[in-house]
Amino acid sequence: MELDETDVNILRTLQENGRLSFRQIAEKVKVSVPTVSNKIAAMENAGIIKGYMACLDPEKLGEMSVIISIKVKPSELKQVAEKFKGDDHVRGIFLLSTGRIILNCTFVEPYLINEFVAKLGDLPEIMEYDIANIIGVVMEEQRALVKPGISVVLQCAYCTKEIRNEGVKLKLEGKDHYLCCPTCTKAFQEKYEKVRNKA
Repeated sequence: MELDETDVNILRTLQENGRLSFRQIAEKVKVSVPTVSNKIAAMENAGIIKGYMACLDPEKLGEMSVIISIKVKPSELKQVAEKFKGDDHVRGIFLLSTGRIILNCTFVEPYLINEFVAKLGDLPEIMEYDIANIIGVVMEEQRALVKPGISVVLQCAYCTKEIRNEGVKLKLEGKDHYLCCPTCTKAFQEKYEKVRNKA
């Protein structure tokens, strides 16, 4: 799915200020309010827009941030990463092609870092780890680059595989669903009908 110029301009505007109303975005992008509303809803539905939040500075709140690099067997990368998803201290989890997991963590009290590191030692899958305090931030931006001509990588709503070609866009009860092929589309419709009939 390729993003058009209006999509790109809306995303850029939201990256600059996520608090703007649809009307304010429409004025900046020079399109109608319904166009902004429909485009944002479609991009939320496709998972391009993951959410809206205030960007806080942990150091200004008296908190400490650390980066932890963990080495595991490549076959255990996802399994080990899943163990950190529920931890409030973990603010970001990145899987690297080198067989490492990078954790971006924030702690309110310094002693909590030691407790967290002790938990790392209890996981037999971890071969080694390095920990470093963040002592300053020179630049920090959102990871997504919004440029003209970008396209969206979608997952099939039925088989969850990446949609490599145009795929199929299916609208059910006002919501868009993206599927990779006619077979998945048919199976998804049947499953959707069963769930709706049970409800």
